[in-house]
Amino acid sequence: MMRMEGNNNTQSIADYLAQLLKDKKQLAAFPNVFVHMERLLDDEISKVRSNLFQINGYVKEPLILPEGSGPPVIHSEKVYVPVKEHPDFNFVGRILGPRGLTAKQLEQETGCKVMVRGKGSMRDKKKEEQNRGKPNWEHLNDELHVLITVEDSENRAKLKLERAVDEVKKLLTVSEGEDELKKRQLMELAIINGTYRDSSSKNSSPGLESGPRLQIANQTLQNALNSQAAILRQGSLGGPPLILSPRLQGLQVPTTMANGLLNGGPPPLINPADTQGLLYAQYGYADLSNYASLTSPLLADYQAHADAAGGLFAR
Repeated sequence: MMRMEGNNNTQSIADYLAQLLKDKKQLAAFPNVFVHMERLLDDEISKVRSNLFQINGYVKEPLILPEGSGPPVIHSEKVYVPVKEHPDFNFVGRILGPRGLTAKQLEQETGCKVMVRGKGSMRDKKKEEQNRGKPNWEHLNDELHVLITVEDSENRAKLKLERAVDEVKKLLTVSEGEDELKKRQLMELAIINGTYRDSSSKNSSPGLESGPRLQIANQTLQNALNSQAAILRQGSLGGPPLILSPRLQGLQVPTTMANGLLNGGPPPLINPADTQGLLYAQYGYADLSNYASLTSPLLADYQAHADAAGGLFAR
């Protein structure tokens, strides 16, 4: 009975984690817009992941650190992998987890850097043989191990390192029977790849029902679209009115975007012969005899003096 309840709880946590990751993917379409929402969502994902890997009722207590005293120091320790006792076991995949999330979660909880080093630590075996013996690749000559490093004050670094070593040793413990940790890592990998299926269509996460929530979202979107369509049909969009000339005020000219869109077409054209009330007056371009009167009086007076003197270019 306890086994069945544990499986149901694990399934519910996995369903909830899948929904959270889906929400995060949708939120990524609006970068740097919902900053606080992104932070809260990341915190919730981290908590749910931690709950997902609580195996056999084991609860990880948060690491409580004292105030730092003294200058920062660097400590490191190697934890060797028991590959000789279990040559066929995939320890590297177990430590790193899907997409490296297990190691990242461990780093976040302990404040230490966790790296897999030594023989067999690289996925590409051919590249590993090529790099063996080269500078900065000396660790390939050592047996497979987990290198844990931390930089902090002496009193804090010691506590962080002890916690990280203890968690890594738990990951390297091979138990008989079903590997519950591997099972949950594969479940998380399916969630990340989008191939995970909820346990049921409804009530798939603690306290949340995906079906009704999706229906409410769709109904809200449909109501918003109907409201905008009604506003367009009524032609009552907001905005300041257009300022028209006296001639145009008597015409049926659309004054809003809604009128222009719904009534169709541009405003009617004005008869060129009817120029009353317009901001300009029409005159004949062919008759240039009175051109001087249309220009500046100074130019007309200059033209008269120039004619009396025998032309503009008279010498």
